[in-house]
Amino acid sequence: MIKLIRYFAQGRLFWALLVILGVTLEGCGLYFQYGLKLEPCVNCVYERALYLTFIAAGIIALINPKNRLWRLLGELTFFVGSLFGVMIAFSHLADYTNNGFGASCKLRADFPSFFKLDEWLPWMFKPTGACVELDWSLLGFNMPQWILFSFLCGAVAALVFIITEPFARREERLRFY
Repeated sequence: MIKLIRYFAQGRLFWALLVILGVTLEGCGLYFQYGLKLEPCVNCVYERALYLTFIAAGIIALINPKNRLWRLLGELTFFVGSLFGVMIAFSHLADYTNNGFGASCKLRADFPSFFKLDEWLPWMFKPTGACVELDWSLLGFNMPQWILFSFLCGAVAALVFIITEPFARREERLRFY
């Protein structure tokens, strides 16, 4: 099993699929916003920003997945982005379900001053809606639940890759170039 996991981590297929997944999830967010007219709340915008880490991790590791340094950098980017995504999605779900007076969240995104996505790409990262209950569901789960699930899957996959990293062949462990 570890050999199979290492095979995927060292190949380009997984990392290319991760980039495609990130682009697809970003596309879904834009479809919900512009196609279905579901205005994104600040949590949705943060989650979209964290899906960019899927794309970034895939691109980083695609540089040279056989090189341990690039691969580990991709794995860590994927894990940290997924972990932050789990925290934001859990908060989003709590805001969405546990408030007796209706859902509530901030009205403005609070990106760091060096990474103002809401100003640079307002069509994609500017929150225009409030955290209100949606009519949308898929297989009985609402959007915050699906987003939480996607980030949990990402965190588990990245963690498995990181945990199996020490089991790499000796030649591979010594190669950082």
